[in-house]
Amino acid sequence: MTILENLKTVFEGKLGDVLSHNNITFFNFSRNTNETIEVKDGNKLVIDISKATEEERKKIRNILDSRVQSENEAFLMDHSSGKTLKIKQSLPSGESEELLKFYKDKLKPEMYKALEASLIVKNAFERGEDISEIKQDISERYPTFGNNLCNLVTRDYFNKHFKELYRSMLEDEDFDINVYQRKVENIVKSLPYTVFITRYKAYDELSREVRFKLDKQQKYGAGKLLLHGLGRENVNTTVTILEEYKENNHLNTQIEINPKKTIITATFIF
Repeated sequence: MTILENLKTVFEGKLGDVLSHNNITFFNFSRNTNETIEVKDGNKLVIDISKATEEERKKIRNILDSRVQSENEAFLMDHSSGKTLKIKQSLPSGESEELLKFYKDKLKPEMYKALEASLIVKNAFERGEDISEIKQDISERYPTFGNNLCNLVTRDYFNKHFKELYRSMLEDEDFDINVYQRKVENIVKSLPYTVFITRYKAYDELSREVRFKLDKQQKYGAGKLLLHGLGRENVNTTVTILEEYKENNHLNTQIEINPKKTIITATFIF
């Protein structure tokens, strides 16, 4: 069913046969409507969720949680305050579309949807648009990882790091896509207390970053800090950093290294 058809089932009787004519070109959420749902300018569907019943709000949220496919429809948000992000301008295309194709069968459905929405945020940000409301929407839809995933997309980690992680894991004889999915999910959820070990940073810089984050997490009682590196060089760098803390009796270190020593995840637990 299309968005229009789904909305018709929610607001049956409130708009007569307006929705049946398929003359709605895009949707807009606004708190400036007189009724819960109105058509303005002959073709603009305006919905004010604050005036909807609790049951209607639940149904609308379920509808909005799916991707809009038609170029005449728009990506909708509960908190957009009258601002509509049009599909033609915001849906991933080009490099972003290729990125989604790469991850289509590699991420869990919920995380894939969040990635798609985060790419819309990235595209809007690059056009100079205010992204605060749509980013808030993603954070509320995916409270355990939405904001972190948005930040990782903005910093191109899905363009590089998680692709490289997949390719490195794929080389293992016992590769399991479920293990990859769990590792990505764990890294995304752990972003505030994760340090990515990369050859693009000097050793001293990485060492200081680890020490800073470790002190911060210990101060605020987070309980752990993850170090994650890809490639033999970064694995070796991670191991060397761990050596700095081998005499620290207040830290428990857990280390995971794949058989070819190209992936390492080390966890300080305190």
